[in-house]
Amino acid sequence: MPDRAVDSRHAAWYSDTRSSEGARLKEAVAIVGRKEGDWFAHIHAFWNDGGVGHLGHLLPDSLILKKSTEISGYGIKGAAFVAAPDPETEFTLFRVRGVEDSEEEIVPNALISTLAPFEDLTVSILKLAENLNTRSIEVLGLGSLAGAAFEDAAPMKGLISEILLQPTCRVQADNKCTIPIRCVDLDGRLHQGKLQAGEAPTLVTCELLLIESKQN
Repeated sequence: MPDRAVDSRHAAWYSDTRSSEGARLKEAVAIVGRKEGDWFAHIHAFWNDGGVGHLGHLLPDSLILKKSTEISGYGIKGAAFVAAPDPETEFTLFRVRGVEDSEEEIVPNALISTLAPFEDLTVSILKLAENLNTRSIEVLGLGSLAGAAFEDAAPMKGLISEILLQPTCRVQADNKCTIPIRCVDLDGRLHQGKLQAGEAPTLVTCELLLIESKQN
């Protein structure tokens, strides 16, 4: 879960690790990339444990599925998420790196990106969407915000949070953007709603995938 910084160098930190023997996963996004030469997954999730909802990080090396399930995902050619030290935030964060591709030139239908502190999530998504020539774009991702205002819910006023973009995130051809998220603030309060443009600044980073949607 998000927590206060443990020193003067960081804007935020993490709570102590918590565990459960019977949580039911409701929503999750995993950003898969490379860290120190190995595969690594940065996972934000919303789950139910004993009738109570929780949101935060899932640690990939300690997850055990109770039964078989299906997980959907996307692979992207030409770029990858690679963990590297970030001098601005002093965290090790995923950053986008170009990857050589020997295949013929193709028209891109997707992109990945990370946001810097204080970049607005909705405004940034709209700018990124300009790079894809398609009528409808699906947006997936996770990150942290320094507060947020919603179109359909009370604001999240806390300046430290973790967020999870919900499956209905879209950018339409008329430049309309619907960015519904779930988030948890510093005090463990859950928030949910559609973001107001210009009112959701990034805290540490947001990691995003924009991809051509089959739904118009």
